[in-house]
Amino acid sequence: MMKRYFSLIFILSAIFLLVYGCGGKGGPTTVTPEELTKQGWAKLDAGDFSGASGDFNAALSLDANYYDAYLGLGWAELRQSHGGLAEDAFVIYVDSTSDDQYQGRGGLALAYLAGGKFQDAVTTAEVVLSADPTWAFSHDGSINHLDLELAIVQSYYEMAEYQQCLDAIRTYFDSSFNPGDVNTDQGRETLAEKIESLYTG
Repeated sequence: MMKRYFSLIFILSAIFLLVYGCGGKGGPTTVTPEELTKQGWAKLDAGDFSGASGDFNAALSLDANYYDAYLGLGWAELRQSHGGLAEDAFVIYVDSTSDDQYQGRGGLALAYLAGGKFQDAVTTAEVVLSADPTWAFSHDGSINHLDLELAIVQSYYEMAEYQQCLDAIRTYFDSSFNPGDVNTDQGRETLAEKIESLYTG
C-alpha cells in the first residue's frame, strides 16, 4: 500500500516540476509547500477534490515532512472515495505529528470503513468520540460525530457482531430501538433496515 502511494507521489512530483518549473518569460516560479497546501485546502472547500489532491501532492513533492498536506490529501482522497489512498495519507499524518490529531483520526476511521477494515474503524472512531463527542471536520461541518457513530454501527454489523451493533444504535441514535432477537434472520433484517434509515434519515 505504501509503495503504491509513494509511487504516486513520485509521478505527481515529476508532473509538478514540469508544470511549475517552467516559468516562461518570467523565469522559474517559486512556490512553497505552505502556499500549495493553502491552495489545496481552498480547492477542497470549493468541492474540487481532484484539484486539491494535486496541490497537496505537489506540496509533498517539495517537502515530504509538510504534514498538513498529508491531512489535506487524506480528506481529498476520501471525498473521492479513494479509501486506500486516504488511509495511507492519514496514517502518515497521525503517526508523524501531534497537530490536529482528531481531524486526522476522524478521517482515518472513515477511510478504514471504506476499506473494509471494520475493527480498525470502530477502534479509531471510538478514540475520537471519547476525546470529542461532538467532533466535526473543521473544513466541512456536515462531516461530524454522526458519521463516526454510523461507522461504528455499520462496522459492527459488517463483522456480524449484531449485539454490539444494537448496543451502538441504542447508545448513539435510538435508546428505545428494539429489533427483537438479533440472532435471528428477522432481527438482523430489522437491524439492517434501521441502519439504512440512519443513513437516509
